[in-house]
Amino acid sequence: MRKTIFALSLIVFSAVGAVAQNPLIMDEFTADPSARVFNDKVYIYPSHDIRKDSGRFANWFCMEDYHVYSSENLTQWEDHGVILSQYDVPWVDASTFSMWAPDCIEKDGKYYFYFPATAKDKTEGRGRRVGVAVADSPTGPFVPEEIPMEGVFGIDPNPFIDTDGQAYLYWGGGEKLYVARLKDNMLELATEPQLVMELPPKFKEGPYLFERQGKYYFTFPHVPKTTERLVYAMGDNPMGPFEFKGVIMEESPVECWTNHHSIIEYRDQWYLFYHHNDLSPDFDKNRSIKADSLFFNADGTIQQVVPTLRGVGITPAASQIQVDRYSSAEGKNISYAFVDDSNPHEGWKVNLPKNGNLIRYNKVDFGTDGFEEVVVNASAGNDGEYEIRLDAPDGDLVVSAKISGSDEMKTERISLSEEPKGIHDIYLINTGDSELTFDWIQFK
Repeated sequence: MRKTIFALSLIVFSAVGAVAQNPLIMDEFTADPSARVFNDKVYIYPSHDIRKDSGRFANWFCMEDYHVYSSENLTQWEDHGVILSQYDVPWVDASTFSMWAPDCIEKDGKYYFYFPATAKDKTEGRGRRVGVAVADSPTGPFVPEEIPMEGVFGIDPNPFIDTDGQAYLYWGGGEKLYVARLKDNMLELATEPQLVMELPPKFKEGPYLFERQGKYYFTFPHVPKTTERLVYAMGDNPMGPFEFKGVIMEESPVECWTNHHSIIEYRDQWYLFYHHNDLSPDFDKNRSIKADSLFFNADGTIQQVVPTLRGVGITPAASQIQVDRYSSAEGKNISYAFVDDSNPHEGWKVNLPKNGNLIRYNKVDFGTDGFEEVVVNASAGNDGEYEIRLDAPDGDLVVSAKISGSDEMKTERISLSEEPKGIHDIYLINTGDSELTFDWIQFK
């Protein structure tokens, strides 16, 4: 057995301080985000898509391990490395690359990581089983149980602990979703699995339950036609019955066959975490996790969430601000494209073709000390001009600059006309006669 999980304390974090918007993680493919709040910090436990170009899993879902990411501002994410691998679990058939959607929960100072995989023993449930790994920290090291959970056959486990301390486990796949109570040890079922009834027909997976104001929200991906949308039902008990209510997020606009999600409240705001194939538009088995704010109606029902480029979180002004992930735009023919089509992980650039085109990037934190300069990575078709303003298209002017025509993106350092402080929206405006392209800006 490889010793990966026992050496985690020695790893060097590969993405300390990494800054991203949507998608949240840019340096590798991530999917099925299970977000949790532990000790006033958000942790995301996603699955990890990889690509195999030949063999049994060529052009199919392929996952062999799990990472965990954490953040306090939902913008800067720290990768804590591999917390569990298929090669470290005795009962897993490591030839199947089936470490699918996981989840994690805390009880009495222990962290229980639930994960699905294909077992070596395939006599029941086609070998689709759920395992548990336990740790003293949300980042591990996680030590897996020697055998899978008894009586759980399926995928996408979701643990939930009610206000009275009773724990539950939800799972599913195909057209059926299940629930059972857990024993106090969090490792065994306390009741026989029961079907969650009165849900729409056709394919369902990825159940995720949360509680708000005494109501239980049973949420899950559902395929009404050809791709997954996110939907939900509500009830007065964690085991149901649930009344189907409707759609949280419609089918993917980028034609990703799957979607998988979690919903949390963090610092008085609710968030939906989900995935699309933004970094892999031609191969929807390589996905990327995203997040957007979620809101409720007065009657407790969920307002539908539309995916955004900007996502959530407050961005430090001193970081590279990816303005191509803008909050909103005004003007015709504004578009964005990969900086390098051969390497999507480098991200995007945004094109402002005409005078008056503008983009808004919200919630940039300038702190209390102020900034004197900004570094702009941009290009112009011909000699052009642009402005950077705060909080409105006619707000405080901090930059009025010229840019010389060039086919190449180049970096220029520009003095600010005033030193902004606090949190502001940034408006980037084309004020000249040339087509402009921006990648990022960074205040100094």
